[in-house]
Amino acid sequence: MAIITASQVFFRYVLNNSLFWSEELGRVLLIQLTFLGATVALKAHAHIGLDIVVRGLSEKNRKHAAILVQILSSVFFFVMMWYGFQFAFFLKSQSTATLGISRMIPFLAIPISGAIMLVHSLSCIFEILEFTPQPDMLRSTVHTPDSSATEES
Repeated sequence: MAIITASQVFFRYVLNNSLFWSEELGRVLLIQLTFLGATVALKAHAHIGLDIVVRGLSEKNRKHAAILVQILSSVFFFVMMWYGFQFAFFLKSQSTATLGISRMIPFLAIPISGAIMLVHSLSCIFEILEFTPQPDMLRSTVHTPDSSATEES
């Protein structure tokens, strides 16, 4: 995406000849990058969260809160996947203006990333239920700070 955007700037301002397809391709790649990047962030527990309330809870209640959040997230990801596939297939017969590809292709990033995030969220629920310590952000909200310090040593 960066190479395509840089090429567009070079062609437009240096060669005075715009690449007609680069803006649309850049937009398609940005959509893909955004949604698929969100799956990576979810797997790494790197999404923004408000853990100030959760940190004040007991270990048992933190576990319940984490499970509740993952269940609600799983429902959202399922809806995102379900309706994302329906919308993508609705766009199957339409084509993009400059690339001439099916509009379904860029929009498939939504249901595919929803499915991946659903798998990650369900995996996280099983990790919490097993109370498996994780070397990432989940530990600070599900496990007490004292137990994480002793587990690392």
